[in-house]
Amino acid sequence: MGFLRPPSIPHIMPKNIAIVGAGPSGLTLAALLQHHSIPFTIYEREKSTSSRFQGGSLDLHPDSGQRALFEAGLQQQFNKYARYFDQDYRFGDKHAVTWLNHQATPEADGRPEIDRAMLRKILIESLDPMHIKWDHCVSAVVPMDDGRVKIVFDSQPEPVVTDLLVGADGTWSRVRPLLTTWKPEYTGLTVIDCRISDLNKRFPEIGQFVGRGTYFCLSEGSGIFMQRNGDGSLRVYPCLRVEETWATSDPSFDWNDQKKMTELLINSFFSTWDPRLQDVIRNVDSSMTPRAQYRMPLGLRYDHRPGLTLIGDSLHVMSWFAGEGANLAMLDALDLFHELRAHPEDLDFAVRNYESTVVASGRADVTNEMSQDLLVKAMSDDSPRAYIEGMAKAMDDWFADGKLLDGMDREALFAK
Repeated sequence: MGFLRPPSIPHIMPKNIAIVGAGPSGLTLAALLQHHSIPFTIYEREKSTSSRFQGGSLDLHPDSGQRALFEAGLQQQFNKYARYFDQDYRFGDKHAVTWLNHQATPEADGRPEIDRAMLRKILIESLDPMHIKWDHCVSAVVPMDDGRVKIVFDSQPEPVVTDLLVGADGTWSRVRPLLTTWKPEYTGLTVIDCRISDLNKRFPEIGQFVGRGTYFCLSEGSGIFMQRNGDGSLRVYPCLRVEETWATSDPSFDWNDQKKMTELLINSFFSTWDPRLQDVIRNVDSSMTPRAQYRMPLGLRYDHRPGLTLIGDSLHVMSWFAGEGANLAMLDALDLFHELRAHPEDLDFAVRNYESTVVASGRADVTNEMSQDLLVKAMSDDSPRAYIEGMAKAMDDWFADGKLLDGMDREALFAK
């Protein structure tokens, strides 16, 4: 007597998810997927985690950046590096006169600072190294007839075919052109990315002058943005209202010549500024990198295309003046993850739901507009007057310990 063969059960192959870009959005999505055992691979063009300096500090908000980390099981790691005490914000003019000063209380919570390098470290260390591929620079993205996508890399011999490609590859995304012809536009601002390492040890007088947290001085269309980092350094960003190619079009400019270029900045933009502010620029480290700032025009929408979607700066790059870019990027990752987790066998349906929430709604438009509005006010001829008022109103919503603008002497402020 033979045994009856049980009815065959079709084997459902797990869907393949590829993420291009190991920035905040891509790494957050990867951490969420791994924490919930959803297979993925992340591809990054950098050769290793340490091949490029990751920039300064950012503040993570409870309902977006922090929430994404916590759902990825990374609350303990975040709390290890979060700097709640660095939520001081001071704004002044070229004479180093303070116009607005928010000092964080000892028990402050809300929007703590964390170094971008530390955030990236937390996220990368949460991943199985087998799921992140370094030195994979995308050269082409080819949609296939069956709804899958082929990814071709510059330095790798074999392309990759995936069921879903998530473009998390930043301002100049290689994935975005397959969904829209829209491109980022120049904001009118170029910043020079600088730092002073070991600030308190090497320049204690500058450290005392700057204080804790963030100090931003503005006047006559220029600014100096100073920000404490957790590694003891000070990020310094001279902010310049210049043409898009100003920093790269003059053959006499050599951004590897620190002495020459700091003197050029001081003489050209900050010659009438307080000597203490000039000293901040004069004493930056040798590495100086000009960065033109870009934003996506308001109103970006696109028709859904199987196998492709966007998160983070690939979708809605904006200036940093509202402090929302990284948080929105991590919220994108969280929203996409929720849909992928709910519909693991129908990625197209999951992506359609995500895009309805994030893209079709224009969720980032309000913050993008606010960021540009604050940038224009900051770089205006009569700054910091209009910027201070706009910033005070924004900070009313950020902190729960009192209304900043209501608590200020408005007549005294605008009589300056």
